[in-house]
Amino acid sequence: MHANLQCYFMRLLLLLLAFFLISCNNNDKKIIDGAEHIVSINADSALNMLHQINDFDKLDEAYLSKYWLTVGQAHCNKGEAMTEDSLICHALDYYRSLEPRDNSRLLQATILSSNYYWWIGEKETAYQLLKDALGQYEKTNDKKSTISILKTLYQLYASDNDFATSRHYLSLLMEYDKENTGMMFQYLDNLSVLNYYVNDRAAVESSFDNIVNNIHTPQDSTLYWKYTLRSYADISSDMGNQYKAIDLQNKVLNHFMGKDNTEVSLSYASLSRYYLLLGDLKQAASYLQLANHTATETTNNDLSYAGYYQILHLLLDYANTQNVNFKEWALFVNNLQENAEHKRKITDAKVKSNQQLIERNLNLMISHQREQIIAMYVIFAFTLTLSILLFYIRRKKKLLEEKAEELDALRKLIVESQNSDDNNDDRFFKKIMLQQLGVIRIAASNPTTANQELLKRMTEIANKEVEVDALLVWDDLYKSIDYIYDGYYTHIVSAYREILNEKEIQLCCLLRANFSTKEISVVTQQGIRTVYQRKTVIRQKLEMEEKGDIIDYLSKQ
Repeated sequence: MHANLQCYFMRLLLLLLAFFLISCNNNDKKIIDGAEHIVSINADSALNMLHQINDFDKLDEAYLSKYWLTVGQAHCNKGEAMTEDSLICHALDYYRSLEPRDNSRLLQATILSSNYYWWIGEKETAYQLLKDALGQYEKTNDKKSTISILKTLYQLYASDNDFATSRHYLSLLMEYDKENTGMMFQYLDNLSVLNYYVNDRAAVESSFDNIVNNIHTPQDSTLYWKYTLRSYADISSDMGNQYKAIDLQNKVLNHFMGKDNTEVSLSYASLSRYYLLLGDLKQAASYLQLANHTATETTNNDLSYAGYYQILHLLLDYANTQNVNFKEWALFVNNLQENAEHKRKITDAKVKSNQQLIERNLNLMISHQREQIIAMYVIFAFTLTLSILLFYIRRKKKLLEEKAEELDALRKLIVESQNSDDNNDDRFFKKIMLQQLGVIRIAASNPTTANQELLKRMTEIANKEVEVDALLVWDDLYKSIDYIYDGYYTHIVSAYREILNEKEIQLCCLLRANFSTKEISVVTQQGIRTVYQRKTVIRQKLEMEEKGDIIDYLSKQ
């Protein structure tokens, strides 16, 4: 029972340790799954979740690849540099070799890997990776994947100012995705700008004029008034058509009038520039004054807007006075410097605060891990202590059982030596041995085996508190053996003195007197296993069979 209990607690310890490791591993997997689920909605939250994972050795290849894929997607969605996302390429290798193929993640890994190569300057590798994937998806008529690759190609080429190639891939994209009316406004808007950059004036007007027919959502409408129509006006101005630019910008102005002063101010500034290009300095100055009057915190704090307004002032001053007001320019530049320094200090303070927060979180994480380790040690120590205690109890119980068996064997010897039966020879020898051990005398004075003195003597023998070798006189016992069993001892000595040692001869004598193994163990104070081992050694020395009868063998020799 105790052995089973000990095994149970050992299994419990292993299960606790396994549960701890599995729970940590499963928790990490849940974090990765959750981060992947929200990365397209909130990249910052996804990254914060992924930062909770520290021990990547616990992750299998599937979740490790998913982890790096999600980290890379978060950086890409935030527009951050991907120069540190090299392990996306390992994720790509994993999804390429995976069977059955995970097409969605393979496409994602391909696009993110191309972005990584683009960020580290290996742009040819980035483009070749995308073009190879494009060819494969076109062959398999995978329209959805083809569209995703074409989007990435035109965006990366536009970022490299290769507007002609970017326009080529955007045109292919529009052809593949022509049924997607929800994206057509954005496609045409980008195409119009690309047409402008490649100096295709006819295409510029055609694509801009076609945009208004593809406004299908409130978002399209917002983008149209806030960016598209304003860009069309500026491009018309740059192409020399100031009156068209003025007409378009007035439409934008009227749309935002009374709704958004930032947009109103920007329209006034653009109109000032258009009239300046027409040489109408009075109108230009009037619109610039209106731009300043309606300027908001957004236009004042945005460096590009503030610089644009200041340059318009300088140009008007020069046009009117043939002189540049350096003082005004110096104040503007100094103000920029002060604002930049102010923002830098704010940024430094935020960085320092974030650093402290990270350090606190790291300390909390270390403390949490230390608590987990301590808890594991406590569990381990408790289980080990319990196991040792159970082992000790089991061992103690076993020893008590052995002593009880030995006492029981002594009782049987006493009873047998006192009872008269047909086996008088065996009874006689056992009585002589018990007399030497001092047991018979006590039993004779008080026949019951339950008296305290007898129990004490029996316990002393069983517990080895008295040495039986000091009590037993084997010379007398040998004579008794010879007398009772027709010279048995003398026969053994004469025949096997060179083979058997003294202890082995004593064992043969006890066996001849029909002592059981348990009885031999008690009267010789040897363990039962030792008695069995001595029997085995005797058989080997006598060249007997493994389970042969020693007494029968010696009696026939």
